Amino acid sequence: MLVEPGSPTATPRPAAVPDLEAAPDLVEATPRRRRGRPNVLSREQVIDAATAIANEDGLDRLSFRALGVRLGVAPMTVHRTIGGLDDLHGELVRRTVDEFTATFVWPDEWHAVVRTFATTFRDLMRTHPLVLESHSRRGALVSTESDAVVAKVVGALRSAGLPDAEAMYAFFVVYDFVVGHTSVQIGRGDAEAGRPERHALVGELLGEHSYDARFALGLDVLIAGIESRVARGA
Repeated sequence: MLVEPGSPTATPRPAAVPDLEAAPDLVEATPRRRRGRPNVLSREQVIDAATAIANEDGLDRLSFRALGVRLGVAPMTVHRTIGGLDDLHGELVRRTVDEFTATFVWPDEWHAVVRTFATTFRDLMRTHPLVLESHSRRGALVSTESDAVVAKVVGALRSAGLPDAEAMYAFFVVYDFVVGHTSVQIGRGDAEAGRPERHALVGELLGEHSYDARFALGLDVLIAGIESRVARGA
């Protein structure tokens, strides 16, 4: 029998746990903890497990019950460790985005700054679909380091010669392009029905469609547009 540590019940009863080892005597006279299961959870353990569930199955499948099964504890133990699900969602995004922003190696030239931001942001959402899903359902991605990333890209665009407002909006244009492109790619997945070359004209002109080539061309077009605005201002 699996019960919450420190909360014995007067009426022992078997509890169905998905990964419980087969045993002839599931009902015992006194409650006990399962051998090898953690008695106390850390926030890091919960966040690691939540990240795996959200990336594998989506945020809709993230629940205290699912976390309890994965961690081998009662759902209430998870709740006491992490708080509410909204807090957990926010923590997932903050930690995941912070880990990726720490990998940015910023160049000096503004074209390269924009490319670095766009490609790294795309890698983040493809590696961690929970970030894209949270963004589309819960609003802007906010983390400890997100303001510094925005400031770096906008600062590079201002240094290139864009007025303040245009530099800010140009950042959003690049941001929206990356989110939109990645949403299409992840949304279609690897299903044959979702392949663009199934459309006659796409197959005729491209043969085999490449999301990487599509992204690279889109980014080139955006940067060329920014260059045009910079030249106009000069």
